[in-house]
Amino acid sequence: MKVNVAQVRNKEGGSARFDLVEDFSSFDLGIEALSFQAPVHVQLQVNNTSKALLVHGTIHTDLKATCGRCLETFVYPFSLSFQDEWVFRTLATEDQLETALLLDKDEVEIKDRIFEQIVLALPMKFICSAECQGLCPTCGANRNQTPCHCGESNIDPRLAALAKWQFND
Repeated sequence: MKVNVAQVRNKEGGSARFDLVEDFSSFDLGIEALSFQAPVHVQLQVNNTSKALLVHGTIHTDLKATCGRCLETFVYPFSLSFQDEWVFRTLATEDQLETALLLDKDEVEIKDRIFEQIVLALPMKFICSAECQGLCPTCGANRNQTPCHCGESNIDPRLAALAKWQFND
């Protein structure tokens, strides 16, 4: 995923738009593996501020994930707006050396930077829908597919007194 910023670099106040599409491979987050179900579509607006290139972008793709409640796989639509700063290494300030994408030439490979944006924006747990009821902790049935009555009669005797408690609104 390459971007050529030559047309923007030499023109203060100049801007350019880029529309990029590329296939990304699957990746492992340690406890969960995710895979891309669609190519990653990236749109960029690059603006020259005379000190750096300010980038406004959007990322769209679909990920195959596992629900943290019911353990079913599903397609997670991913959409993200982000901002980034690109600066040529010779012009970079001390702060920019740590945070900005450092450029050595006009053609920039941004695949790793886009992948970083995706990983940072992922949720802690994927949930297939807000209505997902998850798995029964007693019998393990998927409550979205099968009604389960295990928890209705199993009341911890230490908490039985709480069942008699009445709420006053």
